[in-house]
Amino acid sequence: ADGSATAGAGVSGGGMSRLVLAAQEEYWRGAAQMEPHARLVYASVAAPDAAISAREIAPERERTVEDWLWHKLSAAHALLAASLPPPASAGGHPPAGGDGSQDALGSLQRLVYGSYGETYFNAGGGSPLLYAGVLLATQQFERAVAVLAAVPHLRQEAVHFGLALQHEGLLAVAQQKLADSSLLVGTSPSPSLALPPLVAQHVGEWASEGVDASRAAIGYLWLLRGPAAQRQELCIQLLLGCGKPEALLPRSGLSHIAEADYRELLRAVSSRLAGKGRASQAARLLYEAREHRQLSALLVAELSANIAAAARGTNPAAGDAAERAARLCADAAAFAREWRDSDPKEASAHGAPLFALLSIAQLLEGAEAWRAASKGLPAAGPRGATDAIAMQPLSALLVRVEALSEAGLLPASLAEVEAAQAEYRLQPPEVRRAFPQLVETCVELLHAQYVALRIARCAPMPAAAGARAGTGFAAIRAQAEALVAFGGTMDVSASSGQRIARWLAEMS
Repeated sequence: ADGSATAGAGVSGGGMSRLVLAAQEEYWRGAAQMEPHARLVYASVAAPDAAISAREIAPERERTVEDWLWHKLSAAHALLAASLPPPASAGGHPPAGGDGSQDALGSLQRLVYGSYGETYFNAGGGSPLLYAGVLLATQQFERAVAVLAAVPHLRQEAVHFGLALQHEGLLAVAQQKLADSSLLVGTSPSPSLALPPLVAQHVGEWASEGVDASRAAIGYLWLLRGPAAQRQELCIQLLLGCGKPEALLPRSGLSHIAEADYRELLRAVSSRLAGKGRASQAARLLYEAREHRQLSALLVAELSANIAAAARGTNPAAGDAAERAARLCADAAAFAREWRDSDPKEASAHGAPLFALLSIAQLLEGAEAWRAASKGLPAAGPRGATDAIAMQPLSALLVRVEALSEAGLLPASLAEVEAAQAEYRLQPPEVRRAFPQLVETCVELLHAQYVALRIARCAPMPAAAGARAGTGFAAIRAQAEALVAFGGTMDVSASSGQRIARWLAEMS
């Protein structure tokens, strides 16, 4: 440390340079009478003839790589401290890769990786630690980490070295590997190391062993410096790849991540899960983390997608798809109730799309169940208990239609069409795309009510079913006409338009 401080002062003030030059002159004056060890000391602290090897200076001692490296580094330090150019090579020529004008450390680096290289220090692949040590000592950190990473049982050490060196600002980092999968990016003498892919590959080998392992893997990735978006993307790929997105929970398991970063990561993982058809996992993450707004948006998207799939006939009424759709609707309703109870202010400010779409989904789901039940009834016959069974669910569905009208989402008469259309235009796209099917279903229900009343010779709906008063023929047809006018600007399919026209004609 003292030498470094002195060297720093000498470069600016010339003091250290004068000391080194004086030591060199002193060496040359008495070199002939010096003992080998004294010559070695002068060679190390002043580098008067750095091209001469330590073996030539003190031939009686068997030299190791460490001895050679110590001598070379000492000589390079002396030359740097004196601001002198590097020496010529032992053969009298500039070192390979340089013209003599480069700094002494750069000359030594080229000697290590260029002239000698891995074939010398790691002959046959038997001494990777030795070669990595030489590279580290000569400040070739990127090459040293790459050497360790190439050996499977040393890859963990490579990751640790790489993260520590990057943290201290000593590593040139490339964000991606080249096509040939090499970790070193760029040409000599100063390549960059593709550290993020190295860390991601290492942790990916064991992250799937359990939730704790996945959290530890996230910890590794979060130590990477660089663009936050790339670090987040690496975490997302890890969690989805190992199938452990639940590693994000509980929050205390990732306390080393700042709150804002944690929330952003959780939302990004949830969004990616939903995009891959794993909405239930995404919803659980958001629910456990109390990300109510994001969960509401996810449920709106999923409910809207289910409604659209049903309208296209790609979501059959029976089987797993219908069961998942019903479960989604039930879970969304439970969350909506809890949100309103726990945070009514936030729910009121941000939950309107969910509440509206949930009401629509519940009506459409009930209508599908009503259709299925109706198909099992006789087409004609004496009225009695069977008719009552058919009327009860229909009346309940008509109550839902009325509730949507009271909420301003549907018109109850022609006078309300303009206001309902204005409200419709304010809805987000996910909600708006459910309206064509909603309009068709409501007209269908009104038509069924009209037919039931005609069969019953205008008998009123059972009071216990909660049907509204004033369900005469004219009122039913007027509401149907209002719905048709309301949906006139919507993208209604040709088949749907034909059905609506037929139902409306039958109510004339």
